[in-house]
Amino acid sequence: MTADEHSAAFDAVLDLVTSRGITETTLRRVADHCGLDGKTLRRKYGDQYGLLMAAAKELELDRDRRLAAVGSEPRSDSVADRRAYLEAVTRALLLDPTDRRRLLLRTEIVASARLVNGMEAETEWMGTSTRTIVTAALTRAGVAEAELETERLLALISGLAFELAYPHGAGEGTADRVVRHHIATIVH
Repeated sequence: MTADEHSAAFDAVLDLVTSRGITETTLRRVADHCGLDGKTLRRKYGDQYGLLMAAAKELELDRDRRLAAVGSEPRSDSVADRRAYLEAVTRALLLDPTDRRRLLLRTEIVASARLVNGMEAETEWMGTSTRTIVTAALTRAGVAEAELETERLLALISGLAFELAYPHGAGEGTADRVVRHHIATIVH
């Protein structure tokens, strides 16, 4: 499978999860949507579960690219720089708040993980890696009780992702205000 075919399949997954939901995003529908042969998808991903896991890994690579652009530390020890750093990390973890399809896919994969046999264990790495990233960022920003604040910030990120992913969501401006407010309460 070429990189272009993989990209087309990923875009088809995004479109189908957004329009039909995760359970209706089957290999056959993805193949039909992106114009690929179903056998090609089956050889590459195995089944619907394998396709969704590949999509989840693609989202995590996107997250990692966004985090790399943020940098590994605040520019200085000033409160403003530490807050700006944590806000940028939080935005990177939300993926692109303007790309509802990616937010919806991640939210659906995490929410469905408990329902699909074996998928919960496979998606555990998503939560573990995100928790590690948040704890490290909070520690670098000099936040006291980084472990406790990690749980609070993860809950905030999960809630915002849900709100942004679904049509009744709060919107990007509201999410930015909520993130700024929360960061201001823990970095002073």
